[in-house]
Amino acid sequence: MPKISIILPCYNVEKYIAKSIQSVLNQTYTDFELLVVIDGSPDNSKAIAESFHDNRITIYEKPNGGLSDARNYGLERALGEFVYFMDSDDWIEPDLAEEVILLMNNKNLDLVVFGYIQDNEDKEGNLIGSKCILPEKDVIKRTDDNINMDSYLLGLLGYAWNKVYKRNFLLKNNLIFKKGMSLVEDIVFNTQVYRLVDELHFINKGFYHYVNRPEKTLMKMFHSNTLELKVIKIEYLELFLLNWKVNNSKMILSDVYFEGLKYVTHNLYFYNNDLRVKDQLLVVRDMFQHDWTKQMLNHYKPKNMKDMFLKLCVKFKFILLFHQVMKSVKK
Repeated sequence: MPKISIILPCYNVEKYIAKSIQSVLNQTYTDFELLVVIDGSPDNSKAIAESFHDNRITIYEKPNGGLSDARNYGLERALGEFVYFMDSDDWIEPDLAEEVILLMNNKNLDLVVFGYIQDNEDKEGNLIGSKCILPEKDVIKRTDDNINMDSYLLGLLGYAWNKVYKRNFLLKNNLIFKKGMSLVEDIVFNTQVYRLVDELHFINKGFYHYVNRPEKTLMKMFHSNTLELKVIKIEYLELFLLNWKVNNSKMILSDVYFEGLKYVTHNLYFYNNDLRVKDQLLVVRDMFQHDWTKQMLNHYKPKNMKDMFLKLCVKFKFILLFHQVMKSVKK
């Protein structure tokens, strides 16, 4: 039985999958299995994966069901004591598995969170800058007095690819990703994990390379249900923060929620869509008048003039003004 199962869902990643797989094969900890899940990908991802001849790699092919479905598919077939969900257009440092498994074994942990490195590339794939996003704490315990969190920490807690989980813990609690959900599937999954653990352990290293490219991705495409997804995210976050009795939960939720509103705005005005002006105004109206917007408004502390403009427009229902400014900014 392998010690760790690395699950790699693949869809249209023929340009990146080789580097991703090679970074797994470069691990200093060699007792792993790599489950490559070809999720109905129409490109050459499968052929590229098959070009690696290593008996630790198993390639599965299934009809397209989305990222959550592919992860669940891999989890059902994983054999390792630990499981790691990796994105196939990114790559990992060689010591990820070794250091994480050492900590999880020594402390008998169900979950470990580590930092990551955001690599920014230009259109030609050249690295133009990197930024380390690292945990600032070693451990947070549910029994701690005066637990405080911030949006930076919640960002680290949100992703699936900077965590390793004990497989039996996931299976025992029937923890799977919600099929058909996009954009917020990681935080929805993880908040359910956090409600079942009493400690959050961190490693202050960036093992994962999240590659930010200027090309279109799922995160950079128009989604008609973006507001609905951001509301789902905030609802799950609230349950987690209340469950952990976090002191400053309202402040955190307001920050995260208004960041969500900014994403909804960007999605509406800067990603290509066929919405008429009337329909765009309806989206803005729904955004401004949503119950969650009303709840979070008084707790939200703007950090700059753009934030202040958004808050004032929400507060006074300046729907048309907001629309006109966003249209002018796009030009």
